[in-house]
Formats: sequence, C-alpha cells, structure tokens
Amino acid sequence: MSTRRELLAARDDATQLVRVIVGIGSDLDLGVTLRRIVSAAVELSEARYGVFAIRQSDSRTPTFVCAGIDESAHQDVLRRLTLISVGDGLRLDDLSRQNRYLDLRIATEPPSALLAVPIMIRDNQFGTLYLLHDEPGRTFSDLQDAAVRAMATAAASAIDNARLFEREREAAKWTKASREITTALLSGDPQTGPLQLIVDLALELADAEQAILLVPSEPDLPADHVATLVVAATAGRYAAEVIGRQVPMDGSTTGGVARRGLPLITDSFQYPIEGFTDVGERSAIVMPLMADDTMLGVIAVARRPLQPPFGNDYLELVSDFARHAALALALAASRENALNRQLAQAETVDDALRAAVDELRRLWRAQQVMAVTFAEDGSGGEPRVVSYTEPMRWSQLPSEVQDQIHAIRGGDLLAPVIPQPGVAAVAIQHPDGVLVVRIELAETRGFTLEDQTLLTVLAGRLSQGLHRVHQVDQQRETALALQHAILGPARLPQGFAVRYEAASRPLQVGGDWFDVVDLDDGRIGLIVGDCVGHGLTAATIMGQVRSACRALLFDNPSPAATLSRLDRFAARLPGAQCTTAVCVILDTATGELVYSSAGHPPPALVLADGSVEVLDGGHTIALGVRTGHPRPEAWAVVPAGATLMLYTDGLVERRGATLDDGLLRALEVVREHRGAALDEVVDTVMAGLAPAGGYHDDVVLLLYRPTAPLERTFPAHAEQLAPARAALRDWLHHAGVGPHQVVDILVATGEAVANAIEHGHRDDPGGTVALRASATADRIRVTITDSGAWKVPDDVPDSTRGRGVTLMRLLMDDITVDHDEAGTTVNLSARIL
Repeated sequence: MSTRRELLAARDDATQLVRVIVGIGSDLDLGVTLRRIVSAAVELSEARYGVFAIRQSDSRTPTFVCAGIDESAHQDVLRRLTLISVGDGLRLDDLSRQNRYLDLRIATEPPSALLAVPIMIRDNQFGTLYLLHDEPGRTFSDLQDAAVRAMATAAASAIDNARLFEREREAAKWTKASREITTALLSGDPQTGPLQLIVDLALELADAEQAILLVPSEPDLPADHVATLVVAATAGRYAAEVIGRQVPMDGSTTGGVARRGLPLITDSFQYPIEGFTDVGERSAIVMPLMADDTMLGVIAVARRPLQPPFGNDYLELVSDFARHAALALALAASRENALNRQLAQAETVDDALRAAVDELRRLWRAQQVMAVTFAEDGSGGEPRVVSYTEPMRWSQLPSEVQDQIHAIRGGDLLAPVIPQPGVAAVAIQHPDGVLVVRIELAETRGFTLEDQTLLTVLAGRLSQGLHRVHQVDQQRETALALQHAILGPARLPQGFAVRYEAASRPLQVGGDWFDVVDLDDGRIGLIVGDCVGHGLTAATIMGQVRSACRALLFDNPSPAATLSRLDRFAARLPGAQCTTAVCVILDTATGELVYSSAGHPPPALVLADGSVEVLDGGHTIALGVRTGHPRPEAWAVVPAGATLMLYTDGLVERRGATLDDGLLRALEVVREHRGAALDEVVDTVMAGLAPAGGYHDDVVLLLYRPTAPLERTFPAHAEQLAPARAALRDWLHHAGVGPHQVVDILVATGEAVANAIEHGHRDDPGGTVALRASATADRIRVTITDSGAWKVPDDVPDSTRGRGVTLMRLLMDDITVDHDEAGTTVNLSARIL
C-alpha cells in the first residue's frame, strides 16, 4: 500500500512538473516569464520565499524578481544572499548555522533552509534562483531539489525565447521610429522639428529619463575643425535647463564620441553639462550621428539612477537608429541634390518621372529601374511603365514582376519592400493615382538600412516633386489658356504662321503679343508688340494694350493713327510706358502694305529670289513716352513668293552681339528655307536661333507669305485630267487648305475640267484648257477656261448626265459659267475653312 501511495505521489509530482514547465514557456514577455519561473519554483519546492537574482553584464548588483518578499524593503538582504557561492547548485538544511555571519532575516525567524539553482543560457549564467524556508526544522527534499533543477533547464529555454522575442520587438519599435523620423524629415526643417522628434523617440524607446542632441556650432566645418557642440534638442527631465548648453569637443565625452564616430555606454561624463551630467550616476548611451563620414551631431540618452544599465545588445539597436536618423537628416538637409535639380527642371510630370528614374539608376548603379503608374480615375486602363532603357509596356513585364508590383501597390506608402534579394520597391502617391518604383541592382546584394532610408527619403521627395510639377503644369495650362486668349487669334488666315515662347518659367507667360485682325474693307491688320517685363504682370498689361490696339484699328484702320492714339492709352496705364509695337495694314489681294513702328525692331522681307529687304521706315519712339505727336508711316509691297517677317527683340537680341547681327541670322534661316512650307520655316527659325539654355526673353515670330497663283495650260485630252489634279492638290496643300476641303475643291475642279474637255472641244480635239488657282487671306479661287464651243443643251435632258454643275455648286461657295465666242470660263470660289 505504501508503494502505491509513493507511485501516486510521484505521478502527481511529475504531472505538476510538466504543468509548471508548460506554464513558464507559454508567454513570450520576458518580465512575465521571469515572474512565472519564481512562482513555479516556489510551488514545486513549497518554499516560503523565492528570489531570482539576474546577473548584469557589467558586474553591478543584480536585479531581482521576488515571490513572498518586498524587494524595496529588503534590498540589503537580497544583496547579501547573492554573496553565497552556489556553484552548480546548493542545498543547505541548516542555513543559520552554516552562514551565521550573514543576516538573511526576512521575517521574525531567520531562514532555516536554502535551495539555490543557477540558470544557464548558452553556457552563460543568466542568474540564480534562491528558495528559502524560515520554519524551524523545515528542509528541501531530494524530489523537490530534482524538480527545481528540471524546471531550471526548461526555464533557461523559456528565458532565451522571451529574450529573442523582446529583442525582435525592440528592433521593430526602433525601426518604426526610424521611419517616423524619415517621414517627418521629408517635409520639415532639418534643424528644428526633426531634431526634437529624434530625441523624443530615443527617450521613449529607451525608457530613459533624459535625452539630448548636440550639433556642431560650426556645421560647415569638418569634424576635426569643430571646436564646440551645442545642445539643440532635449527631452525628458531638466529639458529647459539643458537646451543651448555648449560643450567643447576636446576633453568632453560627447566630443570624443563625435570625433571617433563610435558609440559609447558610460555612467560618467567628462566635462559637466549642467542639467544632464550633474544629476547623479546613471547609465547612458552616447551615439554619433554620422552620414557619409560627415559628423552631424551626437545623441546622449540617460536612464534613471535605479534602472538597469544599457547592455551591449541594446547598444546595437540604438546605434542602428542613430545611423538611420543621421542618414535621413543629411538627405533631408541637402536641398541641392541631383534628384531635386532634376525635378525642379522638369516641366511636365512625365518629364519629371523619366528624369527621376534615370537619377535613381545612377545612384544605385542599378541594372533596371522602372516606375509604374496605376491611375485611380476609374478608367481601368493598363498601368503606364517608365523605364530608363527602352520603352516598355505593362503587358511585356514578366508575371512575377507584375505580381510584385501589384502587391506593393496595395501596401503602405513610403514603406520600402524587399521582394527578393537585390530588388527593392516602394509605393508613393502620384498625381494620377499610385506610383510604384522598382529598383533591381546589377549585382545581387541586400538592401541595407541605409539603402532603405535613402529610398524612402528620395521616394518622398519624388512624390512631392511630382505633385509640385503637376500643380505648376496645371497652373501653366491655365495661364497659357488665358495668355492665348489675349495673345492673338487661335486660328490665322491663310498664308500666316506664328510662334510664341515666353521666357518666364514655370508658367511661361509674358508681355510679348501679336494680333491678326480682319478689317471691314477686306484688308488685314498685323500687330506685334512687346511690353516691358516678364511674367504675369507683363502679360496683364499686354492684354489691355492688345485689346486697345485692336479696338483702335477697327475705328481707324491706319497704322500711324492707331499708334498715336495708343500713346495716350499707354501713358495712363501703369506699366505700359515704353511698350514697343509695329502696326501693319496689308492688302492680301495686291500685296501692298503700310506700316508704322513705335520703337520696335523693323519688319523684313525675304523675296522669292533670296534677296532681303529691311522695312526700317515709319519708325519713331516707344509708346506712352511722348503723346500728342503724329507718327510716320511707310509703304512696301509683298510680292508673290516673298516672306514677310515681324518679330520681337527676344528672337534676335543676344549678349555681345547687335540686333542687326541677330536679324541677319534670322533672315538667313528664312532665306535658306524659303521653299519650305511656312509652318516649317517658322519652326526652323525658332529652333535655329534658340540659345543653348533656351530663350531668355519672350519671343513672338509672325510670318506671312502670299501664295503664288497656279497657272497651267494643257491639251484638251482626258489623259490630262490626272496631272492637272495632282498639280492642284500640291498647290492647295502649300496654300494651307485642309485635307477635307482639298477633296471638295479637287472634285469640283475635276468636273469643270472634264466638262471643258468633253463639251468645249468635242468638235475641236486640238484645243486647250487653262487652269488658274489663286489664294487670298481667306478665299480660294479656281478658274477653268477652254477655247471651244459648247454643245447646245438638249430640249429633253439625259437623266444620267448633266449633273456636273450641280455638284460644283454643292461643293463650292460660288460658281459662275460665262460663254462667249472665245470659249467658256468657269469661276469657282470657296472660303478657306
């Protein structure tokens, strides 16, 4: 019977031991685990008191976890307890006799029995578990001794797991804090708010009493030339007393850390910092803020006097945080980095994105960098891909890359993701939706903390830059729409071409203007002017002057009279004085023009044979300077094939050269390309005269070329129809007629020519047909003349024939048919659409 009870007791003890072991390993919180270990040891040994003395790496007094003991009231007893040498384990049945010199009294009676078991983790002693009885005659049994030792082995594994988990959790907290700093630095002043954020987070995460951040008093000097550090940010106790204190680099602990660039754990500081080093002995970490071998400052974090000191494992966490913060601080403080310059120079979002992709590739020497934009406007279109290499479509990307990018798109913004070794990606906000930037290195290596910080900071800047470019682009479109509304007509008559370019960025509006005005008598008024200044102010003045000039031209279509009356308007409009302008009245039917210039560069003619004529007559001073004086006029003729050029001084004015030199250059380009279409000529002049960095002044270039008539005479044979149509088609194209209207004119003319051949020369096959086409500013005229005699129409018309004239009337605005003894003439006319 006794054996059975012993077996049952042994079973119960084993069950209790298993339950206790399972219990102490069921929580990954280190503090909870330590308390459970002490409670479990007390339960297994039936001890009155339990003490877990945890060793410190710097041989200081251990920290204690107690059961049944008031730790604060028995600090001396706990310290004396650790003086007992326990070796691999110790059990004493008469503690008072064997350690009579140690006063371990906790309650009324002194402890009578002791069981001490060391806790070993990875061959290092983590601490010692002490169990005590204070009842006289009470001892620990062999079974209790064995159970506690078995539990100690399980406790070591539970503590190790909890410490690993705690380190991972602490690392995650510090990493999260690093990202908070990076986010704040993207838009803040790196010398104020972000510094405070760094010390606030360091204080909180280290569970410290005080944190200070010191920066060089001479930030532009190398670290070995800096003489003084200044406390620029503080957190915690005595913050107000510490801020602004100065510490010498030589002879101070913080200065030594700054010079060496190595972190330090210490409990005493060389050179006193009032409010920080004079508040008592306590553990502190001093960390340098280094980025690219540049010393940006020093962080010092101090715990409370009775807190556990910082350990070397903790030093690694805090040092990573400091490196991350320093790199982010340096990047945010550098306002002139290459990416910023690229973004600042971009005029459109697409230009900015292409420049950023190329800059990111250069920074990482990457094998591939791509940016993928997902529009969120509900269009559901294919994502747009920008790559630094060849153009690429989304459908061309490998499916695994598409999956990676889709996953990153749905994650947190500005959070770098490492989907595979050697690849990093980040999602940012794009003006049209979400943008994912993916970087693939040329050689497989891990993206370090510094890489990820750099990517986060640059991605944030890219997002800001894209939104800024988008905003400016929208403003530019609005400004240009307004500018074009007041600048000149959106559609010019036939024979004219114009280009405008403003020097003022980013909105690209200015004070130069042009106007082409259809006057009531069929003539055309031309004005090119230049208000003083650039930008929106000049554009506002320009709009008022242009409107006034147009109104005056309608009232009195005379260049001299218009400019004379505009003098009084400019003199009364603030900012309009010294505006220059040239006003021209052109008769497109005859090519005759009359002009007057108010201080403006002279118009010029390039004739069909390449000779040049500068129209420098009718010239006097700028507008608004002297009122009440008549202005002169001059006359000229623009013959067929010649090109008239009106412009502002921004086209021809260059530093170190005269206006005459610039004008000769422009005329030479027009002369060399006088055989090309007018739109091609105006583009060639603008491109050929543009300085390397673009025009530095506003530019208007207005060209006019009267179209020479087309004249062809050919035999009255049907095979001549095709060559005649081809010649007329080419001529209409050069005359600026649109493709749909070209078809209408060709069909109508073809009917007239076919009728001339068939009806006018039915009985005279040797006759001829003449085709003549001419153009004015707004109208095309085609004349077909034959030398034959038409057949008199039948009394009963053929229902299948005779519809040519009807078709011509449908396709042209006006048609006349004149018969006489010499032949028949058909006149076709249509307004240029």
